[in-house]
Amino acid sequence: MWKQRVICLPCCFLVSCHAAQLDQIPPYGEAAPGQANSGCGTETDFTMMLIRSRAYYRTGLFELSDSERVSRILEHRDVIKDICTVALLQAILLKLEENLIYQADAFESLMSQYALYLHEAIRQGRIRQEDMEVWPLDEGIQRVRNISQALSEKRPLSTAMVMNYCQVTDRFGASHELDWLAEPFFAEAAEGGLLAETDLYIYQVDWPWCKPLQEGILRKLRRVVRRLHVVPYAGGPRREEQTAYFKYISDHWDNLPDFTIFVHPDADEHQGAAFLALRRALSLINTQSQFAYDALGYYPLAQQMVVEPRRTWGPGFAPKWRRFWRRVFGHPWDILGHKPPRCKWERHAGHYLAAHAEAGQRQTLPAAKAACALLEEDCAGVTCLTPFDPLEADSALPLPQDRFGQRSCTARVGAEGLISSPEPSEVSYLKTCAAEGQSAHAADFTEDSETGATYQKAEGTFLFGYAEEDEVSRGEADARRRCDELGDACTGYTCAASIQVSPSTTKKGYAEAQQAQSCTVRSGRELIRSPSNELTYLKAMLHSAVARKGDKADASGDFQFYTGSQSIVRKDRLQWWPLEEIQTFAADGIWCSDTTGLFEAVWHRMFGEPLSQHPRGHDPALPLYLKWEVPTFFSYGDEGVI
Repeated sequence: MWKQRVICLPCCFLVSCHAAQLDQIPPYGEAAPGQANSGCGTETDFTMMLIRSRAYYRTGLFELSDSERVSRILEHRDVIKDICTVALLQAILLKLEENLIYQADAFESLMSQYALYLHEAIRQGRIRQEDMEVWPLDEGIQRVRNISQALSEKRPLSTAMVMNYCQVTDRFGASHELDWLAEPFFAEAAEGGLLAETDLYIYQVDWPWCKPLQEGILRKLRRVVRRLHVVPYAGGPRREEQTAYFKYISDHWDNLPDFTIFVHPDADEHQGAAFLALRRALSLINTQSQFAYDALGYYPLAQQMVVEPRRTWGPGFAPKWRRFWRRVFGHPWDILGHKPPRCKWERHAGHYLAAHAEAGQRQTLPAAKAACALLEEDCAGVTCLTPFDPLEADSALPLPQDRFGQRSCTARVGAEGLISSPEPSEVSYLKTCAAEGQSAHAADFTEDSETGATYQKAEGTFLFGYAEEDEVSRGEADARRRCDELGDACTGYTCAASIQVSPSTTKKGYAEAQQAQSCTVRSGRELIRSPSNELTYLKAMLHSAVARKGDKADASGDFQFYTGSQSIVRKDRLQWWPLEEIQTFAADGIWCSDTTGLFEAVWHRMFGEPLSQHPRGHDPALPLYLKWEVPTFFSYGDEGVI
């Protein structure tokens, strides 16, 4: 019975509700004497608050619009308490669930407000029996109670941040001097000093074309973190991120910290200049609690929706992806059942599509593609690099600016089809979509049963015997591919000599030297000392344990999410993978160079997450504090990403 129902507030801040007060609550649809009917059922914000609160407690769904709604209700609490008290109570519980992490007096402060508004509403008849039954206040109170309890269970937690570093200026001409690490929220104690208890490992790539960090930068970083470790290493000859990560894991296998933070030197580009995900995760870790340990098994710091993932589906890419997948996970890609995207895009330089579609504001190419895809038949494609119209300068929306000049694309209606442009730089992407449940990419790839192997470098050695009597001399990359094709018949390949690297060697020069090498595929099982200082790459064994995965369900049947491997991973997740495999990956710099982008696409899958990722706001495993969704320049990616 309603009269017997008691409202209990968690932990030490219990507020008793007298049965006499509860007796005064009128049934739904009746107003208390002298009071107007509640406005809860007529205001959109209140209706959505009810619907979305229920959804959050049931599924974990909490998006940016939900956060904004909570903020609006709390901002106007003095008015809303007289209109829809129960919506205000729900907003307070959601806000408390977030604030418990970083605000020491959050519980006392917000629960005192909760109790005040509740008792005032009971006395004045502004809260009804059905309000209390329909709104999920009990679920909210139980959640804050559980979180408060878990936060009170202290547990020492250690952290390390890991990145590779090659040069100050990247291939886009952008400078990376790690200034983002000196932002006040990371560096200044008064602002939180979030990295003060974190060890920073910078794997400095030791190739002639890489420039080391200057002492002035290192001195600045030492003031930010607990300890700075600069580790010279060879890495891969082209891209080095993954070899650094694997080397760190294998070198620290027996003394890994509780959490390892994997980032890139250009982390601000992928995570956003405010670093909301990283800041919130560090704040949670700094609670030194069981709650933090449980919440952060794997946490993506950068999430990106890839509109057209050609590295997995496009012609010329799919066979490599399939070989990579079989090598890393030990089973064919196809058994996962992931579908290619429904739509594909054909590039047409020097053409435009007429008339802006509904989502016609200028944005990045992938974001414009995503908007166009949602508009179905009302959008024929995307046009980019159209000169600015003077009227755009008078628009309420700011003109988009970015250092790559890529926020110049708009979704177009394109009813007349492609039109030749007077602007030679203008380019359009024509959309072609298959029927629902099918893909326009279906014919773009062929099956490939090969497994791309990894190899261990052994200088001054050779393998006896030619594989399948193949004595053809090949460059390093071609010999590796041929050895993969031969499967178990090839145990590795031997090259006539190592590539000589000097201080003047360039990345291009090294690649040309690789191609000019004289290598042959071999069948011998034992490395033999070479009298002529030959170089051998020995095929590594595949370990069966790599097939392990977590129990979280895929977010969808599509594989379009990409994290760039920037993430926080708990120690036990890192150790899911066999140490021997990690060491093998770390040792094969050439393979890691060739597959860095592919590793970035499956980094989360390697450590227990489903391949098809949930956006943060949809992930049922994440606490509310970690569910932020604020768009960044890299919120969407395109075919060049994955």
